[in-house]
Amino acid sequence: MPFFKADYIYPVSQAPIKNGVVHTKADGEIIQVFTEEQSHTIDSSLIKHHKGIITPGFINAHCHLELSHLHKKITEKTGLIAFIKQLQKIRNQTLTEIEDEATLWQQSMYNAGIVAVGDICNSTASLKAKQKGLLHYHNFIELFSFNPARAQESLKHGLELLDQFNQIKVNHSMFNTNISPHAPYSTSLELIKLIANLSFNKNLPLSIHNQECKAEITMYNEAKGEFVEMLHSFGINTEHWKIHPKGSMITIAGLLFKNTKMLWVHNTFSSASEIKEVIDLVPNSYFCLCPNANLFIEGKLPNFNHFLNYKNQVCLGTDSLASNHQLNMLSEMQTIQQNSDLSFDTLLQWATLNGASALGFNETIGSIDKGKIPGLNLIDLMNPFLKLSNQTVVKKLI
Repeated sequence: MPFFKADYIYPVSQAPIKNGVVHTKADGEIIQVFTEEQSHTIDSSLIKHHKGIITPGFINAHCHLELSHLHKKITEKTGLIAFIKQLQKIRNQTLTEIEDEATLWQQSMYNAGIVAVGDICNSTASLKAKQKGLLHYHNFIELFSFNPARAQESLKHGLELLDQFNQIKVNHSMFNTNISPHAPYSTSLELIKLIANLSFNKNLPLSIHNQECKAEITMYNEAKGEFVEMLHSFGINTEHWKIHPKGSMITIAGLLFKNTKMLWVHNTFSSASEIKEVIDLVPNSYFCLCPNANLFIEGKLPNFNHFLNYKNQVCLGTDSLASNHQLNMLSEMQTIQQNSDLSFDTLLQWATLNGASALGFNETIGSIDKGKIPGLNLIDLMNPFLKLSNQTVVKKLI
């Protein structure tokens, strides 16, 4: 039964514990967390001291594992429209290549202290990796179809894919799956309504890419612009489309049931007033930020201060290796740290407990509490009141 001691234990669910000790079972289940004074009752020969801060395992709340084969294959900072067009040209590779790269990068996430992933899926290509049981997953089966007449057809395809995921049994891991829309510019409002109805009372989260670029705002506010032109270039008719003056996020929130759990992903161009209104409409909303992907694609970050009033409902993701150089949550935290005044404890909460709550895994992971099996990471920061630097590293303990 291991005893882990560090300069600080950071449970996340409570204040940091200086010179604290974590006692775990062999499988990582937390038996007890000791203060420095309480730890004096423990045989010192049983305690292994680490320099730095012990934290729970990280939660990558938004990823596309099945796109791992696109690492270093897409040009940076072209903007979202050009990024999508590049992606469409090169995303299809052999199944063996996709599976092998997914397996390789899943191991990379594990080594980097990630314990759970909210993963976007357009196929079954990631299942070979996931069946290893290395990480916990909530799989979002992502649907596209901007043509409202094809909404039922798209939903049928999603249900067939969902059935394949539901047949998979993964030992020692939490593994949930449901259907979600892709984005406001690629999923008709009719299809979003169907998905919302399907998910009603299932207590599983939905996910949607949200306000990742200005063109999405133009599409909803003016019914024109680069996204409409892109849809036309793909042979998609937009005659049905009309102006939605409240914008994409508010319009879509208005289609959801009030008790829906929704992950709004990216939010690069979301305003403070929109965020507040969405919380009023869908109180169980979570805002997933993927800063390195935002810089990779658009060269712009969200205004992090817009989310501080709802900091218990913010989580972090890496997006895919088509839009990132790595799948590493510490790197996402470092990028926010370098571009804001946010504290380490806020960033850590976003990278752990909030992500677990967003995915519905918070009873098992996300914080260092008795009975949980959160995984333990060691960050080489001597004091949680200091800031992360580019030199800060993380080591997985269990």
